Amino acid sequence: MKKLIILGLLATLFLVPQEAFSQKGIELSGYTGWMLGGKVNLYNGSLKIEDGQNWGITLSYPIAPGMKAELIYNRLVSDLTVREYGNAPYVYTKLATQYFHVGTVKELMSEGVVRPYGTGSMGATVFSDREGFDSDRWRFSVGLGGGLKIFPTERIGFRLQARMLVPLYFNGLWFGTGGAGVSTSSTIVQGDFTGGVILAF
Repeated sequence: MKKLIILGLLATLFLVPQEAFSQKGIELSGYTGWMLGGKVNLYNGSLKIEDGQNWGITLSYPIAPGMKAELIYNRLVSDLTVREYGNAPYVYTKLATQYFHVGTVKELMSEGVVRPYGTGSMGATVFSDREGFDSDRWRFSVGLGGGLKIFPTERIGFRLQARMLVPLYFNGLWFGTGGAGVSTSSTIVQGDFTGGVILAF
């Protein structure tokens, strides 16, 4: 499964028309913000990926008037907390959550200083146990968001964004040594609020 996801994302790079990288309108963005980690309910408690500061990078290139395709990387490192009924919560491990997505951005106003937009994406999410208790877990995921691009100059701008991120089929992730159990097939809802700098070419 992991190999198929990686090959799919790499294939997307080769499908990008080469002339897209030589035309005006390419944007490289770095961002940081606050990410909501989300929670999975278990039969006798829950697993909580704690909220925390995330960071990421996006590469956008034009594919149609007012529309861009994007390659997206997003990362959060935070505690994975186990909550069992009748027991005090405890941190099971340090967890890295990474998103590798491809998507599109539709700018509602492609000219001017302030440019509102909507975005959608899909790809892979990998959950990595930073303390080595378990192997990486890969999941298909989707994203939906919106925000504002602000360009006080032609080449340098700012990007403000709110986004919902949904890894699918979260079953069998990690479980606590105290017997928290394994979640059933379900989704986990994450999200972030970010701001960053845009370099336009």
